[in-house]
Amino acid sequence: MKKSKLRAILMPLGLFVLSAGAYWSVLMGVVPFSFDAPLIFAAIAGATALGAVKIGARAPALTAGVAALGFTLAAASVGGILRLGDSAVLVGAVLATFGVLTYTVSMIHHIGTRVQSVSPA
Repeated sequence: MKKSKLRAILMPLGLFVLSAGAYWSVLMGVVPFSFDAPLIFAAIAGATALGAVKIGARAPALTAGVAALGFTLAAASVGGILRLGDSAVLVGAVLATFGVLTYTVSMIHHIGTRVQSVSPA
């Protein structure tokens, strides 16, 4: 297997593992969980979206961007920047949940597609 073919699989797999590990570390308490947690999650989702754009994964980039938008909306609502009340937190939570779940599915599909295209038939 050539280096470029291996890279086509390892880059999205590495991005997926790093983003999942970052979310998991925040949830497990490595980073103190407080009112700033949505902002930390927004930064993770934003970095994941940029990484997905860099490797050419359009659907994972879009869904990670939706998650980043949801986490940012929730962080702004909880932090008192927006005065929209509980509805903004709910919309942010729905967008973040939808974004993270669809990112997971789309990245697994993207990795599977790359594996199938690289593997000999």
